[in-house]
Amino acid sequence: MENIYRLFRVLGKWKEQYLFAGMLLGVSSFVQMMEPKVLQIAIDQIVKHIGVGGRQLQEPDWLVQFFYTILPSFDAENLTKGMFGIGILFICLALVRSLSYFVAGVIAASSTEKAIKSLRDFFFQHIQALPLRQIDKFPTGEMIQRCTGDITTVRNFIGTQITEVIRLIALFFGALIMMLSVHVSYALISIALVPFITITALFFFMKEKKVWDEHEKEQDKLTAIIQENLNGIRVVQAFAKEDYEIEKFHQQNLAKRAVGLKHVAIHQWFWTYSDFLINLQIAISLVAGAYFSFAQQISLGEFASFFTYAVVVTWPMRKIGQVVSQMGMATVAMERMTEIIDAKEEDYEGYKPPNGIKGDIEFRNVVFKYTKEDEHNALDGVSFNIKAGEKVAFMGGTGAGKSTIIALLARFYEPDSGEIFLDGKPLREYSKSSLRSRLGIVHQKAFLFSTSVKENINFANKAVSEEEILEVASIATVADFIPKLPNGYETLVGEKGVSLSGGQKQRVALARTLLIKPDVLLLDDATSAVDTETEYKIQNALQKRMEGKTAIIIAHRLTSIQNADKIIVFKQGKILEQGTHNELLEHNKFYKKVYNLQVALETEIEDNL
Repeated sequence: MENIYRLFRVLGKWKEQYLFAGMLLGVSSFVQMMEPKVLQIAIDQIVKHIGVGGRQLQEPDWLVQFFYTILPSFDAENLTKGMFGIGILFICLALVRSLSYFVAGVIAASSTEKAIKSLRDFFFQHIQALPLRQIDKFPTGEMIQRCTGDITTVRNFIGTQITEVIRLIALFFGALIMMLSVHVSYALISIALVPFITITALFFFMKEKKVWDEHEKEQDKLTAIIQENLNGIRVVQAFAKEDYEIEKFHQQNLAKRAVGLKHVAIHQWFWTYSDFLINLQIAISLVAGAYFSFAQQISLGEFASFFTYAVVVTWPMRKIGQVVSQMGMATVAMERMTEIIDAKEEDYEGYKPPNGIKGDIEFRNVVFKYTKEDEHNALDGVSFNIKAGEKVAFMGGTGAGKSTIIALLARFYEPDSGEIFLDGKPLREYSKSSLRSRLGIVHQKAFLFSTSVKENINFANKAVSEEEILEVASIATVADFIPKLPNGYETLVGEKGVSLSGGQKQRVALARTLLIKPDVLLLDDATSAVDTETEYKIQNALQKRMEGKTAIIIAHRLTSIQNADKIIVFKQGKILEQGTHNELLEHNKFYKKVYNLQVALETEIEDNL
């Protein structure tokens, strides 16, 4: 029920427009209820003048009396004019009904598109504000499916079925009232099977919802396979695993088809049983109407109009299956979307340093793990100090916790225990947006957008001058390979920068970060794909650019970090040792062993050369 309520909340500020559309549909339905009465008058007058037996009502109902007042008299010499008047009246009613129905449809369609656009905007904006811990819970393919397929399902429901429900309700009760005003017993007989049809529809709704939920989960898996395959197509082709990927897709497609066939089977059963009940109801109404007509309890004209009303009453029962089906799918879609919508957004309020960040960093006994299910902590009681303006290097094996420290400094995640201080103030008190705008983070896996080199560099600030872009491009040595590109800085790099090498992407990402003039620079193995000579040039340029500012450098090449003010070595989430390059060489620990290995390897390469 909560998800059904949420479906209607999607309408937002356009509820009034839907209400107006519903009123027009009510007008359309009311006019449609008049048309059988016009048919009744025509038949009764024909029967009266040709002398066919049948009961003629002495006191016709109010609607028939009203029509008699606006129609010509039905005298023998005036019968043709009377019938012509009936035709004109019928055409007028049809025009009013069609026009109101058309306008209601236009208003509903326009409101639907506006409401869905608003929902899409909100959904995407909400995702941008979610903490990474929440985003990590949803695979990319599943997130894409919820942002596209599920929203489309909701759109289909509110765009057609909400107004359809209003119209069906108006038709049902309008026709029922008309029938009750003529013959109560006949009216009750004409809706005798409605409770059975309703119970069947409710049962169908429950089954539809359950199966569609299974269907969407299988669709999520299929979307994830496609998305993953396209992202890793080079790896697939490099290992000649095309057949394996095709088979994996085929198996998941079969799984989705199996659920789809189950969905079809439910529809086959429901529509067969529902149509049987509806046609049985129509047959009962026909037989009952014939009986009451022969018994002269109703006239032939009333029988004709009454049977029309009986069909109109039954027709919404036929359509209710479609409404229920769409509602079942829409509630599942809304439930899936709600999992993301209900996720709490990040709190961007907090302290905003007026004069930027000095860069004095302290970790006090920080403990952190990415998920509760993780067996080991990513950081386990880590404590260290970095003074403002220091260049500090982190090193250690894979999974030692180096990148986690950068993620915590940027408040992508919050520590499970312990405290982090920045410039003497608890980090959790800082505004996240203000904090991140002063940190310059360059990740090892550089991500570029599918636009030009220039637009990737000025991503954080589109208002910068050409000179500033060229300056940071020179520092990051982007300018060295620009002449080789077909359109220079305007060259499109493709999805994720596919047209550039790994080292080129890292250099563009570094230039992008330097352009914001960060107070603290965080390099997460940011030059791992760059050759040694280029890395040396970048380091020298960075040293001048970041003079007097704090920098944290994660690297595996000791040549990249041996000039740092301090080197901190991590192992399995703990600090193994720390000190300067020379101090660490005095200890026969991890750092010295790595140093000896790299020196020996370099010596061997030089000897071979």
